[in-house]
Amino acid sequence: MAIPIKIPDIGTTVEEVTIVRWRKKIGDFIKKGEIIAEIETDKAVVELESIAEGKIVDILYKEGETIKQGSVIAYVDREDGIDKERQFSKISPTLKNLAEKLGVNIDHIKINRPDGLITRDDILQAAKKSSETLPLRKQISLYQKTIIKKVTKSHLEIPAVYFTSSIIMDKIIEFRANVLKEKNIKIYYDAFFIFSCAKCIGRMPVMNRFILGDSMGERERISIAFAASFKDRLFTPVIHNADCLTLFEINKNIDEMLRKIEQGTIRTEEMEGACFLISNLGMYPIDQFNAIIYPGHSGVLAIGKISKKFVIENDTPIIRNICNVTLACDHRIVNGTTAGQFLRELKDFMESGSFREE
Repeated sequence: MAIPIKIPDIGTTVEEVTIVRWRKKIGDFIKKGEIIAEIETDKAVVELESIAEGKIVDILYKEGETIKQGSVIAYVDREDGIDKERQFSKISPTLKNLAEKLGVNIDHIKINRPDGLITRDDILQAAKKSSETLPLRKQISLYQKTIIKKVTKSHLEIPAVYFTSSIIMDKIIEFRANVLKEKNIKIYYDAFFIFSCAKCIGRMPVMNRFILGDSMGERERISIAFAASFKDRLFTPVIHNADCLTLFEINKNIDEMLRKIEQGTIRTEEMEGACFLISNLGMYPIDQFNAIIYPGHSGVLAIGKISKKFVIENDTPIIRNICNVTLACDHRIVNGTTAGQFLRELKDFMESGSFREE
């Protein structure tokens, strides 16, 4: 008897999932508890375990397809046969391969023959109909849908106000070069900003607040997210309790988060709980930009590239490494005076080299 493998109840906020990768194929033997597939929720990629042991006799969805929670995605036969109660379409292996190449789901083909046989014409007609109905369209992944919802929510609900300043990065560049030379450790620029922002937020608790309905809350710890992209996807991993960590500990956490993103193993809880976001585009020819405030955050710091510029010191022009930063704040939480004080604190902290003493 064939046992259906379903998408389990993952959470109350999850309605759909996407098949990322099949670990097994039709004909493979699988044990109970063994991973059959990797599925993507709106926040992370998780592994799906088989609830039965036996031979996989059917897989109903291809990689990349989005399905509803509770849907049957495969059948495992304990007796190495096919469940008589389930009717399978009759199709040759050659035509099945053709259907896969053309992106045709054979389960959706209307069969007109009395013997239930799917023909080449059936597949070609289905492919033609699909291409005519959906020209140049690509399905939006669950993760992309979540990002769309959150940026839309931010745009519609959060009254953002923007403040731009510049930071002299000379001491940070010198310190970073020395650490690389002496300890062979490459410190991310994000680590300096996360470390410095955490210290400054600690001195200005208002930056650790958030809006919840008609009330305002304040988090017990200071946790800061940073924007990271991988294969055209945006992630916002969080450095939890950043105010209690050293610069090197934050740098190590960033490295671990980036590795998890690349491996697809980052967990939902590792991208939640932050009060503030760092968005760094300094590796691109972008002088400055405005970033979107993540829902639940008090603000975001957008970081541009480091450029050599003339500044006046003691009435003398001198070349310095300058980085433009733009602070966007939720105006319901942070007013202009507070934002100005925060940028002054941040600028003084980073330019003075205080990160060496903390």
